[in-house]
Amino acid sequence: MKLADYGIRNGSTVHLFEELLAGKPVIYLFPSIPMSSIQVQLSLTQSLSFSEIYPPTPVMAAVKNANPLGESITWTIDAQPDGTLWDQATEREISYLFWEARTNPKLPASPPASRPGSPVGASFSTFDPANPILLPSHSVLLPFDKVTGYIDDVLLALGLHTEARTSFITYWLPDLSKHKFIALKFLPQGEYEKAAPLDIIPAPDVTTRVFMLFMGVEERQLGLWDEAVAMANKDVAVWRDIVGVDISKVHNKSLFRVLEWGGMEVK
Repeated sequence: MKLADYGIRNGSTVHLFEELLAGKPVIYLFPSIPMSSIQVQLSLTQSLSFSEIYPPTPVMAAVKNANPLGESITWTIDAQPDGTLWDQATEREISYLFWEARTNPKLPASPPASRPGSPVGASFSTFDPANPILLPSHSVLLPFDKVTGYIDDVLLALGLHTEARTSFITYWLPDLSKHKFIALKFLPQGEYEKAAPLDIIPAPDVTTRVFMLFMGVEERQLGLWDEAVAMANKDVAVWRDIVGVDISKVHNKSLFRVLEWGGMEVK
């Protein structure tokens, strides 16, 4: 077929959008005592659609406070203090709940400008999965040979256990290794929650949701990222306040604790 068959004529404006991936968010549950029939509901805004789910569960239309969202899934699980889970629907023992989603870009009201050569001119906005933004003033910039160590240090500071930190890094390593220099940030939980609301019954005492945005930075643009270079030299504990983590509660095994991690490459 030809472009004309789709109504595209000479002089037409064609918008191309790259589908982004919210990669391997996984949810761990650590109750203080064995718990049965925990309801875990995850909803998405209309910017996202589920692409992978495990254990499998039906995808439904999501509504929150009488407002339509996008899609929603619910698991019913039993949980042990060591994090072992039992999914009632599939009758399978698992270590965590897994999901991935792809973005649903919206057509712009007017032709968009090309990506600016300088990231400094962009304005900061709330996290939109279909149009994520990384700015020097809210990120760190690292060479690839430093990035995995930095991520591990941040995740440790945020209270993630060894298996979670290792899985996080090894999942994203193939994508990280494509770049000589990488800008990254960890989202405030409140921003991430708006994109992917998580509701658990009974409610956990503490929920930690860690979501990283990252992108490759070309060597010729390094001079634009001085603020991010300076941020990378700060104590990684600064991310506790940014993400919103109470580390004493995260480590308190007398509490019902929930942990989620995931990420997205900005392209």
